[in-house]
Amino acid sequence: MPHPVARAGGVAIVMAVALLACAPEASDTDTGRAQAGPRQAQQGHVLSNRGALFLQQGSPRRALSTLLQAVELAPELPDARFNLGLAYSRLERHNEAVLAFDRARELGLANPGLPIARGTALRAQNRYAEAAEAFADALLLSPGRADVHLSYGEALRAMGRFDSALVAFGRAVRLDSTLSAANRFRGELLAAAGRHDEAAASYARAVRLAPKDEAAHLGLAEAQRQTGRLTEAASTLSAVVSLSPRNSRARYLLARVASEAGQTELGEQARRAFQRLSAAQRHFDQGQVYARRGQHASADSELTRALEVDSGFFEAYLRLGAVRVRDGRPKDALAPLRQAVERWPNHAGGHSLLAEAYLQIGTTGLALASFDAAVGLDAGLVVAALGRGRALVSLERFDEAEAAFRRVLGLDPDEVEAYFSLGQIYTRQDHAAEAIASFRQCLVVDPDHLESHYALGLLLTQTGDAGRARHHLTRVLSLAPDHPRAQEKLAAIDRP
Repeated sequence: MPHPVARAGGVAIVMAVALLACAPEASDTDTGRAQAGPRQAQQGHVLSNRGALFLQQGSPRRALSTLLQAVELAPELPDARFNLGLAYSRLERHNEAVLAFDRARELGLANPGLPIARGTALRAQNRYAEAAEAFADALLLSPGRADVHLSYGEALRAMGRFDSALVAFGRAVRLDSTLSAANRFRGELLAAAGRHDEAAASYARAVRLAPKDEAAHLGLAEAQRQTGRLTEAASTLSAVVSLSPRNSRARYLLARVASEAGQTELGEQARRAFQRLSAAQRHFDQGQVYARRGQHASADSELTRALEVDSGFFEAYLRLGAVRVRDGRPKDALAPLRQAVERWPNHAGGHSLLAEAYLQIGTTGLALASFDAAVGLDAGLVVAALGRGRALVSLERFDEAEAAFRRVLGLDPDEVEAYFSLGQIYTRQDHAAEAIASFRQCLVVDPDHLESHYALGLLLTQTGDAGRARHHLTRVLSLAPDHPRAQEKLAAIDRP
């Protein structure tokens, strides 16, 4: 649910735009924060507006860094607290978001988006009672917001307050009949109440609005079954199977409905498919558990078994390839990943994973071709665009690599690896000023990016800026106390 960012009053937005290029770099001689009174507050206002602009540009990590500076300089500024909460929310740091929203509320922020944003963050933490209260507050300010009625209903539903949730979903649908989720949730609650004809009507509307919503199709089929419309239910479930062949629940329900409708052959086919899919899914899920634990051999075994049971399990091919790449076995990853792209040539993620395996092996030309295929299929796939840039660097095609990384930043302005890679390219080309600017941009997004601190320490030493070089190398050692190269470089700076 989108929320408007807040602008701090009394400071021209032009000032924020003018300061966008880079946040002031800290050093041991920096006295900016020693300024007291009105000037410090004004700096906080400027940084708050800058953070709001970063949020609008889709840069939550950069916004967070800027807004933390803003609230330090102007702790009583409610707009900065609200925008800080939005930045935390977009980074899925929901507990910190709630604390920021609470502080904005204490400071008297009169922004109708505040209770909505706060409720959304609370719901993400499963704090449903508090979320429901926040959405109720939002509805006092914006009673005509169908999306807020939907969110309120979801919180009530999670609390088990089904009658109240049904009322909320009904209001959402009356205000905006195109909300497919509201129609689906309403159908679910109507079915639970035994009102199957009404449930079928709600589910049917959800299906019309969102034809790929498998849950709506399943709900519709069950409602049709409950009202004795077995042939229609079988048809609905067949549509789900066509839409998602690996939906085991649809296969299970189809086996049941087809048998009840006397369609014995269809029912038996669905039953066998359900058993096969369920067995493969169990191996796949166990493989995922092992992979998350870093137990690569066990993960490999379970994923391989999943494919033995179901050779059409696309996700298992991808996951098996990814596990082998992560385990340092890119050559072994090639077979499952090639299978994936041969069977599903239009899946960008498969091409991107295959390209990563090629890149690790050192067959850079094949890697670039696969990254190109991935980007061609999905121009917004950041991991493929980044990989393409890395492949071009390996081929020493630096101008093309620079363009590739700038394209990544167009997709995600907070992608630290793109800024860092640009800095490396400029360093290799002896463009020190451009390299320093790129590494500093890394630190705007991630102030604790160790490699950027180290790179800046080296570059600033070479350009004669010993004070700032010392600052960055000291920061490296605070992040990684045993970093041997930083210790050596720092010692060389301090050596008389």
